[in-house]
Amino acid sequence: MSKFRPSPELRLALSEQANGRCEYCQCPEAFSPQTFSVEHIIPKSKGGTDDVENLAFSCQGCNGF
Repeated sequence: MSKFRPSPELRLALSEQANGRCEYCQCPEAFSPQTFSVEHIIPKSKGGTDDVENLAFSCQGCNGF
């Protein structure tokens, strides 16, 4: 299985959709020392897709949790 790598355009679209904040804890990306992640809400292993509706913009803390 290949690793999902979002394009810069997709990252920008998700950031704008989330108002530049983590979609879970609402922390602004500007205050984070690490780049935010684009993650699957429903994992691909469970039938999720790479569609924008199944992707979330998240800080590393929330992504790791």
